[in-house]
Amino acid sequence: MALDTLILFAVTIFAISMTPGLCMTLAFTLGMSCGYRRTLWMMLGELAGVATVAISVAMGVAQVVRWKPEALAWLTMLGALYLVYVGVGMWRSASGALEAQSGRASLNQVQLAVLGYNTAVLNPKGWAFLVAILPGFINEAESLLYQLGLLVPIFLISEFIAMSIYALGGRQLARWFSKPEHSVWLNRVAASLILFIAILFGLESINA
Repeated sequence: MALDTLILFAVTIFAISMTPGLCMTLAFTLGMSCGYRRTLWMMLGELAGVATVAISVAMGVAQVVRWKPEALAWLTMLGALYLVYVGVGMWRSASGALEAQSGRASLNQVQLAVLGYNTAVLNPKGWAFLVAILPGFINEAESLLYQLGLLVPIFLISEFIAMSIYALGGRQLARWFSKPEHSVWLNRVAASLILFIAILFGLESINA
């Protein structure tokens, strides 16, 4: 692939990655509630999900959404239901946070990774973005695997940098809640944000 094409792709992807969205909001929320290091597990899952979506789009799965528009609505609703499950769980567990370290998350490492993966895969905006953008950078005359080997890593690096910026910003905000008695509200704020995202998902599925 031409160098100027890769540079254009990198700039475009990073600009969009930095735009506030579902994954960035989740990174900020978890960075605030459990710190950057634990949020890395969510990021790991999210990056795996982004890679899954990117490869699926390139392989033609996006055609299914074009042929069956209702599939997008179901995808959105699944994402909403999963986030409701996570948000309610975090809210219910917040009462035990006083006995834990301030800002400690109730989700374990595996749950954080699964949350990140599902959020990326079940985010219809991520699919819509890649359907609209990725094909424009794919040259049918060249090997698809070779091009994915260049584009997907650029995408993943961009997403990781953007999520790190958001997560570290959330961690700085969490310092304002350093007193132990504030940790309950810290977890509840995080749970409320996740539930809010779930509501937005639900509304999108209804309007789809």
